[in-house]
Amino acid sequence: MKQRIQKFFILAFAFSLFFQGSIISAHSGRTDSHGGHHDYKDASNLGSYHYHHGYGPHLHKNGVCPYTSSSSSSSSSYSRKCDKTVQKYQRRLNQLGYSCGKADGHCGSQTKRAIRKFQKRCKLSVTGNLNAKTKNKINQLYRSKYE
Repeated sequence: MKQRIQKFFILAFAFSLFFQGSIISAHSGRTDSHGGHHDYKDASNLGSYHYHHGYGPHLHKNGVCPYTSSSSSSSSSYSRKCDKTVQKYQRRLNQLGYSCGKADGHCGSQTKRAIRKFQKRCKLSVTGNLNAKTKNKINQLYRSKYE
């Protein structure tokens, strides 16, 4: 029985070493307001600039994200749809003293930084995302201050 356990761990370790490169695709680089960043070492094999924003590394052909755009889009210029929920919480965070910058409805690096700061001060899980607990706490503090 002990030998089986040892063989299992050896195989699992070898498997993890073999597939390490294909499983782990993260690399350093801060994202800009569009969710993209420079990757001068070309770790992703996509060139020196690419995007993530919730998906694996990818390019925006003709300025359009393949994950968020519909096939009926004929515009070749980069345009992103404003998320009204994000915009609402950006306004509220700004009013509560957590600087998100312009309330544009896009959850960029400044908004994520403000969310993390808010979550930390309110003793919530620090994720940088507008999850349900974060929204509820923002609403609670906003109502107590402005309504």
